[in-house]
Amino acid sequence: MNWQKFFDSVPDFRINRRKKHQLVDILVIALCAIVSGADDFEEIEAYGKRKESFLKGFLDLPNGIPSHDTFNRVFKYMDKNAFGECLYSWSKELLRFIYSHITQINVDGKVLRGTAKAGFKKSGICIISAWVAEQHLVLGQEKVDTKSNEKMAIPELLKSLALEGCLVSSDAAGCQVKNADLIVEKGGDYLIAIKKDHKHIYEQITDWMDRRKIYLPVDEWVDFGSGRIERRNCYVESNLKLLDDLSAWKHLKSIVMIEAHREKNGKTTLEKRFYLSSLKASTKEFNQLVRNHWSIENQLHWKLDVIFREDSSRTKSGNAAENLTTARKLALQLLHQIKDKESIKNRRKIAGWDDHYLIRILQRLNQN
Repeated sequence: MNWQKFFDSVPDFRINRRKKHQLVDILVIALCAIVSGADDFEEIEAYGKRKESFLKGFLDLPNGIPSHDTFNRVFKYMDKNAFGECLYSWSKELLRFIYSHITQINVDGKVLRGTAKAGFKKSGICIISAWVAEQHLVLGQEKVDTKSNEKMAIPELLKSLALEGCLVSSDAAGCQVKNADLIVEKGGDYLIAIKKDHKHIYEQITDWMDRRKIYLPVDEWVDFGSGRIERRNCYVESNLKLLDDLSAWKHLKSIVMIEAHREKNGKTTLEKRFYLSSLKASTKEFNQLVRNHWSIENQLHWKLDVIFREDSSRTKSGNAAENLTTARKLALQLLHQIKDKESIKNRRKIAGWDDHYLIRILQRLNQN
């Protein structure tokens, strides 16, 4: 493994004469530990000490394993953008190797709940991620400033992405004309949820679609599971001439309405959701695209919480929280590259038990 090449873009902020461990060795130990089940800096140190002889097989460790304080300090002060670029560059290489184009990029935010102040659940650090569901790859992320919100971070994330030929899907946090224009200007298309905080547009769309749906084609999708039955009916309207409140959305071509009927324990509920899109597509295609967006919750955010226990992490000083979530996403992406019948949770455990299996996982960094 050419670790130096993989992490070459990450500058070392430390003074040379005071260093006991090379930066690349610290990052490799942390990555191996996180892949193998470690969730915090104390566990990373514990893993390193118990696997020291194995790690010395491919790392230069004259001073042994760094302490958890060293790992903490490095992640706190390390350049988060440079470290993140290691992940994003690898993702882009994989995409070029596997596919000639990207079909859909999901953009959504996740709050690191363990970093919240006591009694203020919404005060935790929030990370906006760009996720390619089909290939399980992270293309970028942006931390939400503590004095801001997701709406301010999404444009910065979009500016960092190559969007030509892509469809960008977002929840209502991304529902801004400037975001839609930016996506189209960069050669992409958008599918953005709209909710009641855009009062006049939402009311006009709701009234129009309720009156028009009997004249529109419909696609039905049915799902069974966990004691429930869900039917999603998708309607698409492309005649937008009479919707004056949408005049600012100059690239808008379709309004999508999803009616979700859920039956559980003898009770039926109905939820309506609306989306704006620069695409012209069929009801079946839009029904699938809307479902695809939620893979960022199921395949990325859920796994970070349940398998990597990200919500339990209280690390929040400096760049540590963002650098740790980058390391977790890098580990998750590596685990997804293995093609066997094991779950991600089991792959993580096996990597901690079996050094040969871990090496097999790490070798995926060179296969692009």
